[in-house]
Amino acid sequence: MDPIVFLIIVGFSWLSLNAISRTHWFDVKNPEIGLGYAFYRTTKLNNLIDRLAKIKRGVWKFIWDVGVISGLGILIVSLIIFTINIPLFFQPSTDGTTSAIALTPVIPGITISFQTLPYFLIAIMIAAIVHEFAHGIAARVEEVDLKSTGIFIFLVLFGAFVESDEKSLAQKSRRSKIRIMAAGALANMVVAGIFILILIIPVGFPLLITPFYDPEPRGTVILETIPGYPASLEGMKAGYAIIGINSSNGYEEISSYSDFRNYSISSISPNQTLTFYFDGDIDPIVLKTDSHPDNSSKGFVGIRSWDYFKPRFFPSSPIVNLIPYWSLQTILYVFMINFILAIMNLLPVPFLDGDKLLTEFLGPKFSKYLPWIRYYALGILGINLLLSFYFMGWQQI
Repeated sequence: MDPIVFLIIVGFSWLSLNAISRTHWFDVKNPEIGLGYAFYRTTKLNNLIDRLAKIKRGVWKFIWDVGVISGLGILIVSLIIFTINIPLFFQPSTDGTTSAIALTPVIPGITISFQTLPYFLIAIMIAAIVHEFAHGIAARVEEVDLKSTGIFIFLVLFGAFVESDEKSLAQKSRRSKIRIMAAGALANMVVAGIFILILIIPVGFPLLITPFYDPEPRGTVILETIPGYPASLEGMKAGYAIIGINSSNGYEEISSYSDFRNYSISSISPNQTLTFYFDGDIDPIVLKTDSHPDNSSKGFVGIRSWDYFKPRFFPSSPIVNLIPYWSLQTILYVFMINFILAIMNLLPVPFLDGDKLLTEFLGPKFSKYLPWIRYYALGILGINLLLSFYFMGWQQI
């Protein structure tokens, strides 16, 4: 779908929903529906948060104190990184590209492709729920009353929230308020740490899928075929698991993505006839290779693939074969979104936790410096955004 068409559909849907919600026969106050957003509030989760907060209050307070120290450290380090990042845009590396970190706004359909949007939405929901539950637990540990918990939708993005009672919060000490403000980002960093361990530890992901799939690859699974090239033209589909290729040079067993990649680089030439064999009830497919778009002396079939993990309890099928890849991508996005949310949310920018944390930390005595810190943070964020767009355009996440 074209991004502009997608945005038009989203906009029209919200206009229609908002118009319906304002009619005399739509007498519903919960969910609260506005132009581009909707909130649903409930008190049913308050008891769960209360029970969690009563478990080892002293331990919780120690954890949130750690969150305060780490939060202030992340706030300072983030400002330094974004400051250092600005001159890097003007210092190209040896290959002519910039070494700066691109800062990209979240725009579904434009900076987030439709292929990665499901992973992003799952990750943002997990990050928001973890973040808000941590705020809620910290609030109850500090004996701040909760009004409600709930979920919201903003355009196509989902999230969660915990509403603290403002009067109850205002009566608490600065230390209590600081603990509550720092709790969300700490929870996001903990989740990011758990998920990055799954990704970087060699046995992490295989151990996760072992109950349902063989932990060792048994071939390469097709993620997509490129339109107009042999694989697509001959009917190969995403989810087909390639386990062998036959050519005039003989049969080659494919037991992993690396095997397929090495075979493609070293053994495939243009106009070569190949027979692909698949795991499961799929007939072999014979095709003639095309020339590689970047090197006419190399053969090309037009496949993007990944390791194939054989299912234990279900027969090989396109959907079942792709679940491990989808799972890995979800894990990757959960790590990235939690990590990014923790860092961005701790910046001293109005309405973010970092601003509230710094306000309470500085207190009345040093509050005169707060506006200047805010101006500086907003300035470097704005400059990073503009330079990212100027030098690299909006990068897709």
